[in-house]
Amino acid sequence: MNSIVNKDGEVVAYLYQNAIIDVKKEKVLGVILGNCFFGKSKSPLGKFFGDTFRKKNGKIIAKLGKKYSRDDFPENDYHLIFDAWKSLSEIKDHICLWVDEKKDWANKDFIAILKEKD
Repeated sequence: MNSIVNKDGEVVAYLYQNAIIDVKKEKVLGVILGNCFFGKSKSPLGKFFGDTFRKKNGKIIAKLGKKYSRDDFPENDYHLIFDAWKSLSEIKDHICLWVDEKKDWANKDFIAILKEKD
């Protein structure tokens, strides 16, 4: 499990077995399929590569932070994995999109993007 941090280095979520989970480690906010990531929208929101989450326009919205040991993993991981699989099964548009890498950060935050619907 890794933390996911914003531009200021604040932990905004965690990446756990390709599931993006909230900071309380209770809810699945999104998933990574291949190197695309998804949230409430069942279409790709952007790409994850080089330990960086990028919007479709290539701007950075989050980066991987600290890696945690097994002791820090969520206790209710069965429910998280079940919710992640449920989310994955609802994705119909998983065409891999091309994203040109940019060095600047997006104005919108990672969690807000994950919560957007189609």
